[in-house]
Amino acid sequence: MGTVRYELFFKSQHELKLALASTRARAPLARVNLPNKDKSDDLIGWLDACAEAGCEPGLVTPHFSMKNNSSRDAEATVRALKSFSVTCANKGVKEILLVTGSGKRKMDSLEALRRLKMDRGWKRETIERGLKFGVAYNPYFQEAGELEEENDRLAKKLGTELVRSVWFQIGSEVDALDRGLARVREMAPDDIELFCSVWIPTKQLLARMKFRPWKGVFLSDEYLSSVEKAEKITREQIQLCTKYGANVLVESPVTKDADWTSGQRLLSSFETFEEPVSKKVKIDEKSSSL
Repeated sequence: MGTVRYELFFKSQHELKLALASTRARAPLARVNLPNKDKSDDLIGWLDACAEAGCEPGLVTPHFSMKNNSSRDAEATVRALKSFSVTCANKGVKEILLVTGSGKRKMDSLEALRRLKMDRGWKRETIERGLKFGVAYNPYFQEAGELEEENDRLAKKLGTELVRSVWFQIGSEVDALDRGLARVREMAPDDIELFCSVWIPTKQLLARMKFRPWKGVFLSDEYLSSVEKAEKITREQIQLCTKYGANVLVESPVTKDADWTSGQRLLSSFETFEEPVSKKVKIDEKSSSL
């Protein structure tokens, strides 16, 4: 059991306010995510727009992409992250989702966390005021070596003690998600929240993923074959969220009445509460073996 969050889709502050108003009209206490998909994104302006719309800063999780905020000077990239996180803390934001972005780079999310951990002055301005990071995790890697590396990186991120939550990449292999949730619940402290990304499937979305799949997103032929099959898999994933005390992030646009109707049908078995629930669960031997 847990909460449902919604990633907002917009290209301007005006569109952001409209998306936020649409979401809050149907889910007044909804928590929202603001993705960082371009170098030109006005992250601070977006937070201000949410505040102007009357949204509590603690309900908003902005993303910070190392790729989209990168500089040739690695230290400059870290300075940008420090500056953004201090501003977020000043505005009352409690969490930033820190992502590396596609491709490997010297200054990735793990290296950034390592450097931040050593900065006591920065910690006084952020961590000691209640701000921490969310980090991404992909349980769907099909090569054993890639999955082992992903698990090792997550363990090191958690080891910095700057992490509040783990956000699972979207995918379609239910057994892989089950194993991933079991592993993270075993390795993470009790107070770490888990978020599983899902889509509200549509014909257009599935066609787009067939034509131009996203790097690092593993979707089966069954999932892509029809909305009905994709919804069936999504329901099984939501059941796993209930089993492991994880939350749900809806990572597709939910703006039209039809989107909300489909979303409510998919999420009908997932109870939501005003405050997120994160608990250790008893893992049976079958589900925890990798």
